[in-house]
Amino acid sequence: MKTRHSAFALFSILLLLVFQSFPARAQYAEDALRFSSIGLGVGSRPLSMGGAYIGVADDYTAVFWNPAGLAQMRRLEFTGGIVSSNYKNDANFLKVTTSGKNSGTALDNLGFVFPFPTVRGSLVFALGYNRVTDFTSALSFNGFNDSSSILPWLYDSEQKYDIPFGVGLEDTLGRINVKKNVNQQGEVREGGSIGNWAFAGAIDVEKNLSFGLTINVLSGTYTYVRNFVEEDTKNYYLDPRLSVPIDNAYLKFKKFYYDSNVSSEITGVNAIFGMMYRYEDIARVGATIRTPSAIVVHETFTDEGSSVFDDGYVPTFQGKTYTHHLNDSYNDYGVQTPWVLGLGGSYSPIDGLLFAADVEYTDWTQIAWIDNADLEKENISLKKNFRPTTNLAVGGEFEIPRTDFRVRAGYAYKPSAFEGDPSSYNQKIITTGAGVLLQNNVMFDMGVAIGSMKTFHNNYGSKALGLSRTNETISTTHITFTVSYRF
Repeated sequence: MKTRHSAFALFSILLLLVFQSFPARAQYAEDALRFSSIGLGVGSRPLSMGGAYIGVADDYTAVFWNPAGLAQMRRLEFTGGIVSSNYKNDANFLKVTTSGKNSGTALDNLGFVFPFPTVRGSLVFALGYNRVTDFTSALSFNGFNDSSSILPWLYDSEQKYDIPFGVGLEDTLGRINVKKNVNQQGEVREGGSIGNWAFAGAIDVEKNLSFGLTINVLSGTYTYVRNFVEEDTKNYYLDPRLSVPIDNAYLKFKKFYYDSNVSSEITGVNAIFGMMYRYEDIARVGATIRTPSAIVVHETFTDEGSSVFDDGYVPTFQGKTYTHHLNDSYNDYGVQTPWVLGLGGSYSPIDGLLFAADVEYTDWTQIAWIDNADLEKENISLKKNFRPTTNLAVGGEFEIPRTDFRVRAGYAYKPSAFEGDPSSYNQKIITTGAGVLLQNNVMFDMGVAIGSMKTFHNNYGSKALGLSRTNETISTTHITFTVSYRF
């Protein structure tokens, strides 16, 4: 028997396929949730207070947290900030733990606030850009699967779209015999973000009572890259013969590569209504209604498969090797996001000390596919994946006496939107930060948020089957810096 270390036998043939899927690529509940979710918010000060800002909202970031808070502003303001995101995923796959990491730095916000002179009360407008959702993530896994392979899940009766057939791992009767006993390894990276151009205004309708409105025009991108490899590391498919019939090519199977790429362009629009009541300089109460967003997604995707065989074996069919080259495919669809209701308050018992708390309710069962007739048929089953959730946030700020420094801390709790997820899948976020006032005009703030949660993914098959499942422990770190100038 020839060994795998023969000089010419390791990679004797590479059969390539660029696979074009059906006109409507399968969308999942995760896709709908991804484009419906809102991140940690905007601004260093709100972040460092745990996101408990509905009842504070006294700077430009009110356009995101509670536009009614803009009515508190009496001076022109220019604000800009950046955010750095770090993502770590410790994935347990078939009793082997592998870490995946990803990071990115981007503009967090850039905005202007314009108070207008009034005889009584307040009239304030604001506009700017805010980065509201970050898709940065990573997943790495590597383990031996003695019970399943991805190949049977890539089968399609139309050979034109059939990856196993295209790479010589499916026989002429449509049978796939590599079904288990393969080492599976993968790398997944996600990137991109959603930002919005915000146009906001607020007015005092009574003494200490204000209403506000923000119109958001959303735009963004999303990228997904997965490199998946199956390999016969334990020689289950090593046949000693130099040649085997085409319908038994699997006996010479060595390695299968499967690469997936998705690139999406995202647009949409929504609105935020806000109310705030202020009781002297002691307490504030705010409420917000975030309307559903009509998200439009234009998606480009490509799947590629290739195979490697043992001992120089070249599978042929009618004298030709299995090689297919197809172009990228496109998919357009829409997502309608849920209504989001928020309530928050702040309390200042003494000068220089501030406490704040928020609750935010979202009924995720309201998520729906739109603008795609095939997907809209799945809306009933889509709703069954989700449940209502209530986010909680608390935070505080302390101004150090006889200095221009302020220190802050907070905590946020965000339950998983998926029906049936245990409490360990809920996101917990600890925050801290500080600010310094320079020359009464310039405010420099920084915030840090450290989050943790658990989740899982299936590389193929259903959630119930769990044929190739990664159980993941995720930790995130977000660091923001913001500079504000008031004049």
